[in-house]
Amino acid sequence: MTTVNLDDRKPVSEMADELLGCLYGDKGYISAPLERELADKGVGEHQQ
Repeated sequence: MTTVNLDDRKPVSEMADELLGCLYGDKGYISAPLERELADKGVGEHQQ
């Protein structure tokens, strides 16, 4: 959860550092730089 004045994508990278499972989110929130950063951390994209 974030406050109304904070971009929801900002904490994602830090949360992924401690990830022990799946990360789910709306595809509209994933920017190319964030996708690359998450991929570098081993978090892959899965679409259904």
